Amino acid sequence: MKVAFSAFTIVTIMLFSTAGGVAIAKLSTNNSTSNAPFTIESSAVYGVNEFILIEVDEGDNDEEEVVITKLYEFFFEGVNAKGIISWDFGDGSFAIGKNTSHAYENTGYYTITATSTSDNNIDLSTIIVIVEKSGYVESDNMECVCAPTAKSTVVELNPPVGMVNFEGVVSVVHDGNSESCSLRNPLQECHLRVIIEYLAEGSVIDQDIIFDDTFRSNQKDVEFKLSDLETVTGENIQIRLETDQLRDWHKPSTTWTMTAPIW
Repeated sequence: MKVAFSAFTIVTIMLFSTAGGVAIAKLSTNNSTSNAPFTIESSAVYGVNEFILIEVDEGDNDEEEVVITKLYEFFFEGVNAKGIISWDFGDGSFAIGKNTSHAYENTGYYTITATSTSDNNIDLSTIIVIVEKSGYVESDNMECVCAPTAKSTVVELNPPVGMVNFEGVVSVVHDGNSESCSLRNPLQECHLRVIIEYLAEGSVIDQDIIFDDTFRSNQKDVEFKLSDLETVTGENIQIRLETDQLRDWHKPSTTWTMTAPIW
């Protein structure tokens, strides 16, 4: 999809005086002769930032987190400008030039304003872009909550202030360090509990158990969906994964998408 913004071209002509050898800079504006309106062309009006977190355990039960963030980059061009183009990206960032690009750290709806300024004209053009987010967390092996040294498997979703929608899936895969789930007797079946937890100022204030059952396959997928979720400053959402089976060795991963917040 293409949308339009415009800007002016600055051409600097360097003239050298043969007598004094002095460089003289002359700044000229390449004005558009078209009567077409000043607009913005955008590479896209929708982008997704990627968040990846991988827990690495080197055998000491002390996981290290490797975090990778990939920000979606938008590219803009000013079209039919009659002067210098200045850009306001709507997040406190600015740029000058006919062509520019920008990436947003946070999800949201952003209005980009381009201003073409010349001696005779000041033209403005705007465009709105949407930035959403995808997440992937690969957690270390789960441990039975009955174990004295059991660690928690928690995935923080970290929604922004406002109203958003989440959609995703929790997958647990048998890692082969214990007997296959498909070969176990009914009393030793693999088990998983998935809990959505709502927090305020770091403390859990509510829980929603979306899955709590045994299974006889080496992979179990549990989908989740949170619609019209509204949060304020100090609130958070997290997913807690638990198992009641002492012999379970499962590697969980959580994948989700989150819409841009609406205030």
